[in-house]
Amino acid sequence: MGSWSHFWKSKCHYGAMMRNIKVQLLISHLVLVALLSVLLAAAVTEFSHLGQSINRIVRDNYDSVIAAESMKETLERQDSAATFYLAGQKDTARAQYAANWPLFQHWADVESHNITEVGEQQMSDDIETQFPQYRHDIERLLYANPPMPAAQARVYYFSDLEPRFLTLKQRAQDVLDVNQAAILHANRRARDEAKRSALTGTVLTVLAFLVSWGLAAGMVRAVLGPLRRLARQAEAIGRGDFDQRIEVDRTDEVGSLADAFNYMTERLQAARIVQAERLERAERMSDTALDSLTDPVIVVDQEARVVYMNKAAQNVYGRNVPLTPRSVSDVIPDPRIAAEVEAALKRESPTLEEDADYVTMDVADRSRVYRIRSAPMHDAKHALIGVVTVLEDVTHLRELDRLKTEFIGVASHELRTPVTSLVLSVDLLAEGAAGELNPTQTRIVEAQREDLSRLNRLMSDLLDMSRMQDQEEPIEMVLTDPNVVAKTAMEGAKSSAEAKGVHIGSVIPEFARKVLLDRPRMVRVLTNLLDNAIRHTAEGGEVTLTVDQEADRLNYIVQDTGSGIPADYLDRLFEPFVQVPGANRGGAGLGLSIAQKIVNAHGGDISVTSTVGQGSRFTVALPTVGRIDLQRSSSNGTHITH
Repeated sequence: MGSWSHFWKSKCHYGAMMRNIKVQLLISHLVLVALLSVLLAAAVTEFSHLGQSINRIVRDNYDSVIAAESMKETLERQDSAATFYLAGQKDTARAQYAANWPLFQHWADVESHNITEVGEQQMSDDIETQFPQYRHDIERLLYANPPMPAAQARVYYFSDLEPRFLTLKQRAQDVLDVNQAAILHANRRARDEAKRSALTGTVLTVLAFLVSWGLAAGMVRAVLGPLRRLARQAEAIGRGDFDQRIEVDRTDEVGSLADAFNYMTERLQAARIVQAERLERAERMSDTALDSLTDPVIVVDQEARVVYMNKAAQNVYGRNVPLTPRSVSDVIPDPRIAAEVEAALKRESPTLEEDADYVTMDVADRSRVYRIRSAPMHDAKHALIGVVTVLEDVTHLRELDRLKTEFIGVASHELRTPVTSLVLSVDLLAEGAAGELNPTQTRIVEAQREDLSRLNRLMSDLLDMSRMQDQEEPIEMVLTDPNVVAKTAMEGAKSSAEAKGVHIGSVIPEFARKVLLDRPRMVRVLTNLLDNAIRHTAEGGEVTLTVDQEADRLNYIVQDTGSGIPADYLDRLFEPFVQVPGANRGGAGLGLSIAQKIVNAHGGDISVTSTVGQGSRFTVALPTVGRIDLQRSSSNGTHITH
């Protein structure tokens, strides 16, 4: 209440107090303005004198200098015309003379009307008198009829014409010399005036600076002294010491400012209490929310130091983890989690589901599988402040996946025996073991044989899928000629292509370096790609297998001119059981998925590009011997044989 009353009392007297500092500032500024006005007037006067001197130089002498230079130049060109005539170039001589004597006359007239120096009038009169005689003499040479003989012309030039030329040129040079001397004299006079102006300006500037400095020092002592004390106490308030009270025994604006600061301090102290309570409540809510999650959550700062772990994470890595920030590799022993956190610090987006890594850990005497998901955190200015990592418990999903795989494997294995028996029975019926079949019975048996063959292929694909996921049959990689693999696949596909009426060809180099391959598996990949290409290519189309061996990788390329694949299905083409709508049905959609798993087990990659109506292009890219990631291959169930 006391602060409010004091603040209001200060406000009531504010108008009367304002005039103190205002009057001081106004007087000091008026004095400074007056000094600046005097300095500016003196500078303008001096510069005006200097400008008049320069203008006088231009007005009096510059035109005469230009006229003299031009007279010399045009006179020399007339003399050059005479020498051209002596050299036999009469037309050139006359043209050059006709172009330059009017110019000489023009500049002689300019000089005659710009007489400024002593003796210059006589020089101009001499030029006006001598030029007509020179013109008469040169025209006598150039336009003589009949022309002078060459010997006579040379004698005439050196005896009469050249002396007149030199005399006339000298008078033009005299005009030039006298005006240049005048310009130099005027230039020295202008420099003297500039020095005098600079000295005057320097003296006035120094005087103005001394007076201004005296006024400023007085104002600083009178006004800013109390403000410095006020600033020191305000800095303490800025550091958070809101218990400060600014005591200034003044009744002017400084005292009013002190009252305002004291009022602001009280309001800031109250606001800080409210904000602290709000932040504490928000922190408790966020901690409670994170602790209620069953998945471990780990938060690190921008330097990869752990700053928070919820209860689920503490249950995994121990409850005695110190709260002080420590490196994530010191708190979490699994290097894959630490690597994922460091990778998230370098990217802008969260971990995608397909890129997430998995870790297996023992929690409460049970083995749990976690999927690592990390996302960088940014502030309002998009500056990185840390990473939040969630270990998503996918144990139940892995268990379901294992049960599904086991079921598919068991079901495929159990169905394979009766399907094989049915295939043998149909073959016996087709061969007439149970008696001769009529045409209708033959068609039924052939339809059964085709369906049973498709079912048998499906069982084989399902078994292969199950075995590859369980890694029951590891990849056996040996040094192999890649051309042999391509030729074997081509031989297996020729019969299908001939039956469909599709031309099948290959581009296989004559020599190839051996690479690490599982030959049967890679033959199966290429055979599957060739069969798909043939099946989706109309009669008369073309399918090509190309072997392209580069420095660090081997490419198998299968290209066709078939119906193509819609762009919406290209990203999902290698997923199990995916089939393109409208395509010829030839299987369960497992061939490309199995092919991808085989290629990935080799440390390679399979990709596709396609345009609807123009065909498709499948590329199998495999690393060469020196580039195979043995660790990755081993983890995928690959056995390397040298």
